[in-house]
Amino acid sequence: MHGKVIQFKGEISNFKVKDGMVTIQLAADTNDIVLDKLNEIATGPLMVNLEASQTELISESQESH
Repeated sequence: MHGKVIQFKGEISNFKVKDGMVTIQLAADTNDIVLDKLNEIATGPLMVNLEASQTELISESQESH
């Protein structure tokens, strides 16, 4: 699928599965998302890639185990 792309930092605030359909609710800070771009792509079909970043620091003693 080709088209407009929007990337932003956010979190999954809720999701549910009903009758084989998944509904995902995302939350993002307005500083991390361009609302005009979001409005532009909201009318068409979407392809969503969800990625998570590991930002927790692991202490050296835990790394050696």
